[in-house]
Amino acid sequence: MQPNCNLLTFSIATLLSALAISSATAVALLDDDSSTRVAKKQNTKAGVDIRFKDAANEETPDFQKHVAPLLGRLGCNGRSCHGSFQGQGGLQLSLFGYDFKTDHAALLEEGMGRVDLADPSESLILTKPTSDDDHEGGLRYEKGSWQFNLLNTWIAGGAKTPETLHKLDRLVVEPVELNLIDPSEKVELKAIAHWSDGTTEDVTPLCRFHSNDDSIASITSDGTVTTDTIPGDTHVVVSYDNAVVPIPVIHPLRISAIENTSTSKAPTKIDELVARKWKKLGIQPSELSDDAMFLRRVSIDITGTLPAPDEIREFLASKDLNKRSTKIDELLETSGYAAWWTTFFCDMTENNTTQLRNISFDNNAPSKQWYDWIYKRVEQNAPYDEMISGIVLGVSRDSSESYSDYCDRMTKMSNQDSFADAETMPYYWMRREFRDRDSRAISFAHAFLGLRIQCAQCHKHPFDQWSQNDFKEFAKFFGGVSSQQYNQGKTPQDKKEYAALLKNLNIDPKAKNNGVTRKKLSAALKKGETTPFGFLTVHQPKPSREELQAFSKEVKRLRKKDKKARPKRPRITHATLLGDERIELADYDDVRVPVMDWMRKPDNPFFAKAIVNRVWAVYFGVGIVDPADDLNLANPPSNAALLDYLASSFIENGFDMKWLHREITNSRTYQLSWSPNETNKNDRRNFSRALPRRLPAEVVFDAIASSASNSKINRTYRDAIDDRAISIPGTVNGSYGRKKAGTSSAFALKVFGRSDRASSCDCDRSDETSLIQTVYMQNDRDIHTMLSQKNSWVNEMARAHQSDRSVESYRKQIADIDKRLAAIVRAKEKLKSGSEKAKRQFRKLDKQTQGLNKRKKPLIEKLTDATADKTEMNVKDFVKEAYLRTLSRFPTDAEIERCEAHIVGDKNLINGVTGVLWALVNTKEFIVNH
Repeated sequence: MQPNCNLLTFSIATLLSALAISSATAVALLDDDSSTRVAKKQNTKAGVDIRFKDAANEETPDFQKHVAPLLGRLGCNGRSCHGSFQGQGGLQLSLFGYDFKTDHAALLEEGMGRVDLADPSESLILTKPTSDDDHEGGLRYEKGSWQFNLLNTWIAGGAKTPETLHKLDRLVVEPVELNLIDPSEKVELKAIAHWSDGTTEDVTPLCRFHSNDDSIASITSDGTVTTDTIPGDTHVVVSYDNAVVPIPVIHPLRISAIENTSTSKAPTKIDELVARKWKKLGIQPSELSDDAMFLRRVSIDITGTLPAPDEIREFLASKDLNKRSTKIDELLETSGYAAWWTTFFCDMTENNTTQLRNISFDNNAPSKQWYDWIYKRVEQNAPYDEMISGIVLGVSRDSSESYSDYCDRMTKMSNQDSFADAETMPYYWMRREFRDRDSRAISFAHAFLGLRIQCAQCHKHPFDQWSQNDFKEFAKFFGGVSSQQYNQGKTPQDKKEYAALLKNLNIDPKAKNNGVTRKKLSAALKKGETTPFGFLTVHQPKPSREELQAFSKEVKRLRKKDKKARPKRPRITHATLLGDERIELADYDDVRVPVMDWMRKPDNPFFAKAIVNRVWAVYFGVGIVDPADDLNLANPPSNAALLDYLASSFIENGFDMKWLHREITNSRTYQLSWSPNETNKNDRRNFSRALPRRLPAEVVFDAIASSASNSKINRTYRDAIDDRAISIPGTVNGSYGRKKAGTSSAFALKVFGRSDRASSCDCDRSDETSLIQTVYMQNDRDIHTMLSQKNSWVNEMARAHQSDRSVESYRKQIADIDKRLAAIVRAKEKLKSGSEKAKRQFRKLDKQTQGLNKRKKPLIEKLTDATADKTEMNVKDFVKEAYLRTLSRFPTDAEIERCEAHIVGDKNLINGVTGVLWALVNTKEFIVNH
């Protein structure tokens, strides 16, 4: 595969940046390399702003090299002007101007006057932008300016366009990195285009410039960079033709008192690479997190589970210097790890219950089987590339398997939960929305390559190298799969066998596929009777609907001229990978194979980087490339050397996911405190401190449930995943979700933004806060049910530390006895003394009094015992346990005092402790992973 020249230039620039080489040295190094040499000034054409400064010029501008870029620079082909989908003022140009032939034809459309070859000065592309004619876009350039002269000369020269497009080898931008200390300092960028014919040209006046963060560095339309007062780092991006080149800009802190120990504490390669960046920025990292903070953070990140109280006590008491790495190894062997990271991969690959209802008559079975298949591989630590290969190359039926045999096998798998043992998992390709190759290409690139190529479906990507042709070529690979629903056989034989299956189930094959039929088939499947299943077919790619429609139009056009015309039906014989490697499809029975082979190559620029960046984002709350699922040239990594190291080492270690988890979590960088200092309080992209992150939706629900559950909870809770929210297989629809303590997780997961898996975008999962989340935590019935259920921790602890009945119950019983004793006294006063009847009544009342006093005495003793001062230590224990269960740390003395006062002040111990627990789960500290 030929290396992409833009990426090559970018890699050199970022490598030099990582080595902290000055701009002058970088250019010198480039000069020494013949393959990337910056042409000497005498061999490089001066910019068009100089060459066309005067009207008298014998050079004829080139449409691709000069005219189209100039129109882009002027904004003519932008979204709000002629580049919009409906055009503007009758003129429509391709968005951002990369369809040269179409744009040339639009400008020279007969009778429109945009280009007047007979009288160039009357051309509308000259009169409107100079305001000689009415122009909604206003003044774009002055008459007599170099822009005017360039366009005028092009028209006078015949307004030609090259027969074949020029190929841009690379765009070299100088300086390769900017380190701007003084806000008043200005630096002008210079862009040199290197074409495949060996010519070079200064194209700075024709480039488009933008800054990824104007608060750090701004850039003018002519490429002049300045910084503001806010320190930090960002990139300015230079675009020309198909090249997109990001230039790092660093505006370091100017605090002389900083003790720069950033590089002195770098026990791992990750720490070394991030420390280099801190040194450039003048950032001092935060201190190391304490043990309690680390344990809570790493437990949530690896297993989606809070640490158990006894686990916290043991970890804090341990004097083992390696206890953190030991704990990481321990967590990676739990079922919680397998469940939580399976959920991560199900989000990434779009395991959507609703989209799988065309496969089986058990609506939830396919999503569960999808989950189980991934879970087994995560649990066994199968190499990442092997797991993805099993998805990408997924097949349903063996080549020799009949439809009946396939359905019988699937029925058994559904009832025996053995789908995880299958070699591949085809459901990724069988979703109902996956009906055309374009949607498959978009989803595939996003999920496995971290590329958002949907823009290129219609036009050249504005901030990346991908053109519409790149998209169409790549999409061809995904025209070779199609999903057959359970009622659609591939062959006549399949349809016969489908009808036979229905007859065996006493269902008329001609009956409508309605709710009644589905209900019968669902019941049969649960009984283990063979029912129809959908399946995937793999074949050579076929032309798309759009291509066939275009062919049909062409046939009609040709037959108007010649009725005997018989043009050949379009065939797809080859496709091109992202990066210009052409594949002959006839060489493969399954055209997905070359795509998977390409992704596995060590020099693939996307596959490994995409996953290590996404995993990094889980641990840090921000990716090295951010957004984490958007790897494009205009969105470069904040630390290119770090991303390169993780990706290359991940490949060298056999795509070992546990290696990646260990490498990240064992770094000092991951274990830093969230508490900022003066130098890093505004840092959100260089990992100099931990960023507090709201707990994911599933973790929130499980954390509340575990905090409130009975005291038997311990570290084995991570392995009890059957009723955990972190292990819900598919999407949560209606009431479908985990049940716990009479509650359903479905509503909570929706409130806290669980991914709906409508796409493979990380944005389908939300970590935004909202008012409804606060209302849920404070007032929802589910919360109060979990906290106060009969077998809750609060009730269990109360029973263990006071009598069988609550204090309130004792008081009520004593009060009832006292009422009856008072009634007896009043009855005695009404009796007349002396008579035998009265004596008998007195004796009876005395006997009742004795019985009531006998019952009252133990109640008073129990009440005294339950409210005695000796329970003070037990209340402190309640408070400590509550803090360990929720915040994963011991409370401070002041916190104990406040909570103790609340509990003792409440007449009912259960209510008091419940109130404390409720208050703790409603703190920011509980809901945030820090």
